[in-house]
Amino acid sequence: MTLYGEVPGGQANGAGEYFFTGKNGVGAPYRALLQFDLSGIPTDAPILGATLTCYMSKTNVNAGPRWTTVHRALQDWGEGASDASGEEGAGAGPQPGDATWLHTFFDSYFWFNTGGDFDPTVSASQLVGDIGHYSWSDPQLTQDVQDWIQNPGSNFGWLLMGDEYAYPTSKRFNTKENPNPDTWPVLVIHYPVAVDEGQPGAVQLSLSAYPNPFNPKTTVSFSLAKAERVRLDVFDINGRAVRNLLDGPAAAGRHEIVWDGADSQGSPQASGVYLFRVQAGEQRQTLKAILLK
Repeated sequence: MTLYGEVPGGQANGAGEYFFTGKNGVGAPYRALLQFDLSGIPTDAPILGATLTCYMSKTNVNAGPRWTTVHRALQDWGEGASDASGEEGAGAGPQPGDATWLHTFFDSYFWFNTGGDFDPTVSASQLVGDIGHYSWSDPQLTQDVQDWIQNPGSNFGWLLMGDEYAYPTSKRFNTKENPNPDTWPVLVIHYPVAVDEGQPGAVQLSLSAYPNPFNPKTTVSFSLAKAERVRLDVFDINGRAVRNLLDGPAAAGRHEIVWDGADSQGSPQASGVYLFRVQAGEQRQTLKAILLK
């Protein structure tokens, strides 16, 4: 969701394929809002790490590399049905419920501060240059996720800011409405879940991959309470089988397997989101990981 500063209160893009940060060619600012549903994570789970990844799909030719910072949003906000046309940089007329430069929910509720209410403390920062995937990961970002899981009512997501000290510095990122799911914003969260050791073949639900995002390889790890037959597969975001990494008996304890980013024929795979699925007995766990090139 983009907050358009050029026409305060007048533009939005709740259903658009892109969001923007930085300043456009006439010096008007863009800010972006992102929020993720964390309801599937137990409220008592200790968060070991969190990584936000977005795909930057277009930049002003004169922008150059610019820092983009992530801040915790401090008010609830909405996404209405507004859908900008073309490259979407000009926005569209706001629809009921849209967040705008002035409004949290158009046209009844307002930010206390125009341009969005956010914590000035930077949760994470990243230098964004050419087109491609970029990731934000920092202890403060992880703490944001931990706080939201323990207090779901405080989860208003993040506000992303680009360089607003100069112009043009604009960067365009893809949203979940973009037709290419490999470019959607992704939040990868690592946390442990206790094993029920009385259940034969129980898998500790802390399947992880490190590093994540990765290039060109990552190490996938999982744990077993007792010996069990295990299958570990890699799929692309569309569900296509890419590689089988393990299919056979495995002893109790921790296991690590390296994936080199290639399919079963040895062909290197393109950048994008991949799914690791481990199955032991009747239990199954799936994890997203991002290959960046």
